Parts: sequence; structure tokens; C-alpha cells
Amino acid sequence: MTQECSASSSNAGVRPPRGKPSEEEIARIRAERKAKREAAALQGAKSDIPAELRFIERPMLSVHPDGAIGAEGNRLPVTLMTYNCLAQALIRRKLFPDSGPALKWYRRSQVLLNKFKHYEPDVLCLQEVDAVQWHSFWRGEFEKLGYAAQFHKKQTKNHGVAVVWRSKLFTMADKMLIDFDKEQSGDVPPRTTTNNAGLVIALKFTEQALTGHRDTPRSGILVGTTHLFWHPFGTFERTRQCYVVLNKMKEFMHRVNVLQNENDGNNQHWFPFFCGDFNSQPYDAPYLSMTSKPVSYSGRARTVIECSTSYTFSKQRDGEDAAADEEEEGGNIEIFGKDQPHHPVPATFEPNAEQCALVHQMETLHNSLDMRAVSLYSVGYRNVHPENAGADNARGEPEISNWAHTWNGLLDYLFYVGHWDFKDRTGVDTLEEFEQDSGVTVKRLLRMPSKQEMQQFGHGQPHTGEYPSDHLAMVCDLELAL
Repeated sequence: MTQECSASSSNAGVRPPRGKPSEEEIARIRAERKAKREAAALQGAKSDIPAELRFIERPMLSVHPDGAIGAEGNRLPVTLMTYNCLAQALIRRKLFPDSGPALKWYRRSQVLLNKFKHYEPDVLCLQEVDAVQWHSFWRGEFEKLGYAAQFHKKQTKNHGVAVVWRSKLFTMADKMLIDFDKEQSGDVPPRTTTNNAGLVIALKFTEQALTGHRDTPRSGILVGTTHLFWHPFGTFERTRQCYVVLNKMKEFMHRVNVLQNENDGNNQHWFPFFCGDFNSQPYDAPYLSMTSKPVSYSGRARTVIECSTSYTFSKQRDGEDAAADEEEEGGNIEIFGKDQPHHPVPATFEPNAEQCALVHQMETLHNSLDMRAVSLYSVGYRNVHPENAGADNARGEPEISNWAHTWNGLLDYLFYVGHWDFKDRTGVDTLEEFEQDSGVTVKRLLRMPSKQEMQQFGHGQPHTGEYPSDHLAMVCDLELAL
């Protein structure tokens, strides 16, 4: 007996005889085989797609690698995407000299479609969507994929914005259209006619989506999108437009509560998001006015917005044909005179009393509104790609979402929009603070390439086998607490 026990003890930790792998080895072998099968299946799927219709597939990066993100049963997963698709109507060969056949719609449309199929978002916020292509191509293709959608544009424009959602998860309960040129912004009037539009949709959870969550007080999500004023000297107007975004979201949140939730005053029924192309970088006044409150412009942000107040826009913009004559990629219609600034980001700028007053008025306007936005990439990207989070900004944002022939930078954002308590919220929220306050868990973020990575291509986008637009899609996997 003693000898048997001794022998058993001495064999502890010894590998089993040859031909009998341990449970760990069996699990490892199975995992390797599964990975090979998945890789082979992916390669097989890719082999069915011609090389000229492929694109660079970026990985989704886990924000919570340890998996400690709360009870799965009490949460609903939702994937949110924002993407400026590059309107075909705006394409001019001189602006995309290196893009070649990648600009052709018959090819680009298929690459864009393959992109949506690959990332499988539950909700898409799209900008620069051609009206012609929307009706002849996109609406039907999205229906085939199980999506419903709403499209909106100004009458004078040939492209607009769209919100697209998975029909099995959501049904539209309400919608709101935004005409930025007509919206009031306190005592701050519009600087010029922009013909910019916005769209906000109330998406109610379907019974299928709420299976197992019948008693939840949550009703759904509010999703808005827009494409703000493109002009290099349009910072002041973009900042005003950002006020309109926040104010209209507040208005819509109240309206939906009245119509859908019996006006109970509870703003927790709906998760509010606003995504799109804001034509603003994280260190400029439009972005800061939405995210860093109370806002106080200083440094570059102040110089740029003050300079923009000195710019005189042509009265031609106020005509009915203004949008047809000029678009984002088409150039300026203004004639530069001796009193016009020549660079939108000057090293220094000396404002006069009137210009100082305008900027102060804008600060006061934003600080009077009890609404604030939180960028989903700002709170989470440092956890997954720290070398590209805050590399050129103090907000933890990636470097770029736009890589054109002559310019690059971050212009696109996925925002959560909520009430502001008038306390100091100038800093970037921690991930933990945001998730606790909002009930939204940021699970994964689509990897954004750095400038250094994009420079290796040696050309702008779009380009065959790389990206089908000059913008890069941004995607976030979320879990909503029910």
C-alpha cells in the first residue's frame, strides 16, 4: 500500500504516456484546428471576391480584455457605425489624382457593400450618400441585408445623410429633421447659408430584441447623424451648429418622452447617440464646445475661432443655386481680398472688439445649455491602442479618420449625448465613470490606423484594395444595460 501511494505521488505532474494527451493539450489542439478551419473559411470567402473589390479589414479591439463587464443577461449588445461614404457627386479627378479606377461607382459600391457585410453593424450613421444611389442602389441592398432606413437631404443638395438599422432589433418610433440654417441658437445668428442637414431617429426595441427582458424600463435608442459645414474658415459656424445638435437632441429627448413614455420625465428610457462627420478636430472649438464644459476657448482653439469671425462669406451662398455651385470638395466661391484672412489656422491672430465679443457670445451660448457629448473613442481607445490615443490631442482620440490627397485628420465621431449638471466636466471621462453614468458598456472599438501607417501607402484614399472612401469607418460594439 505504501509503495503504491509512493509511486502514485512520484508520478504527480508527469506527462501521461505517449499517445494519451492531457486535457490541456486536447483543448489546445482543438483550438488550433478551429482557428485553421475559420481561417480557411475566411480565405475561401475572400477568394470569391475579386482583388479589386476587397478592402483592408481592421480588427475590433477589446476594451475589457479580462471580460469583467457585468452580467450578460441584463445587457443588449448593439454595434454602432459611422461612415462618410464619399458622395460620388463630389468626386473630381484633380482632388483624387492617385485613386484611379477605385473612384468608379460600379466598383466602389461593391467595396462599400462588402464593408458593411463584413462589420455587420446593427445601426449605421452614413454621410455623403448620393440621393440617386440611395434610391437606385442602397435602399434595396440594405433591405436584402435585413435593414430598414431613413434618408434626408436638403432640397438643393444631391447627397445627404442616412440612419440604417437592423429590423429584427429596432422599429422606428419617431424622427426629427434638422435644418441648421433655420435653427435658432440664442443671440448667435448663422454666419452664412450652409445647406447642412441632420437626421435623428427614435429606434424602439422590438419584442425579439427584448426576449428575456420584458420588464425593462428601457425603450430603445435615439440615433442622430449629420455632416457639418466643410469650409476651412467655417469654425465659428460649425461651433454654432454643434450647439444646434445638442439643443435639438434635448428637444427630441423631451418629445419622445412625451409621446412614447407618457411624459413621465424619466430620461433613462432611451440611450441617446449622435454620430457623423463634424469637420472638426479634437482641439478645435466645435468639438470642445460639445465635450468639455464649461467651455473656455484658449490657445489654438481661440485663435482659429477668432480668425474665422474675420472671414466674409459670399452672398452667393444665400442663393438657391449655392449648393449646386459649390460642394465640400469643390473649392471656395469667395474672392480673397485684402481684408480676408489667408490661412484658417494662423500662428497668431489679433481680434478686434467685435470679434472678441462674438467668441465670448459663443462660449456663453454653449455654457447655458445643460447638454454635453462624450466621445466613445475618447473614453475607450487608450485601453486598446495607447500609442494612437491622444497622439496629437489631449482628448484620447485617434489621429485620423480622414486620409485625402491634400489633408488628413480626425473629423468623425461617435458621441453619447446626455444632460450636463453644470459642474466641471472639462476633462475626459474615465471609462468607468462613463459606463456607470450612462449604462453603456464599450466592449470593442474598431482599430484606427495612425498617420505613420497611412503614410506608408504614399497616396490618399480611396484606393483599390485599401479603402473605398477618403474617410475611415468608425465602429463600436456596445452593451446597453436593460
